[in-house]
Amino acid sequence: MNAAGVYTLAGAALLLAVVLPHALRSVALSAPAVLLGVGALAGFLPLPDALMIDPVRDRESVQHLTEFTVLVALMGVGLSLDRPLSLRSWRAWRRWGTTWRLLLVAMPLTIAATAALGVVAGLAPASALLLAAVLAPTDPVLASDVQVDGPTTEQDEPDEIDEADEVRFALTSEAGLNDGLGFPFVHLAVLAAGGFALHDGIVWVGWDLLGRTGLGVVVGVVAGWVLAKAAFRGLRPSMRTAETGEPLLA
Repeated sequence: MNAAGVYTLAGAALLLAVVLPHALRSVALSAPAVLLGVGALAGFLPLPDALMIDPVRDRESVQHLTEFTVLVALMGVGLSLDRPLSLRSWRAWRRWGTTWRLLLVAMPLTIAATAALGVVAGLAPASALLLAAVLAPTDPVLASDVQVDGPTTEQDEPDEIDEADEVRFALTSEAGLNDGLGFPFVHLAVLAAGGFALHDGIVWVGWDLLGRTGLGVVVGVVAGWVLAKAAFRGLRPSMRTAETGEPLLA
């Protein structure tokens, strides 16, 4: 396949991504699943020599590309949530109670159960834990059909999707947050693969589980607060991008 074929394939994939969600509304088939299959089939096509990517040789580039993809997917999930969360309101935290239970109870139990099944199936403990950490989080893209569509206003036409449905909200919010909680267990699997000592456990709990997770929460809250202030209450009208609906802000 030459460069023109690559661009044609990329354009067709983008067109499918726009058309499929509406075309499959009445069919029990997920558009992301179809696109995933298209991507898997495209992976078997030969690429030009200039576009050949080796995941081992180009590890850093592949890593940053996948990180960017995850960030875009999680941002899309976050923008679809229409339930406020105030740091100073206990009632707001309680309204997210189902999400916290899924994250702090259901997900660790799922990781433990999946890892145990992996060991029973013959996998090494580190491999079983890595597999469990990858499979346990709800995929924010593949689960889009059972999630909320996004914030609505009184002027919006009624939709068949109940935006206030607790199950849909829980799946949406949990899918947007669980990747951050899954990464510490990925690091734990990596540590276990190299031999696990008491010092490694202390470092994992102090840095990977608590430190990195807490740092990510703080950075996310601060960045979101600053952008929200600029978008909604900027000193200059030109900075209030929320009034113009500027999509690039996201």
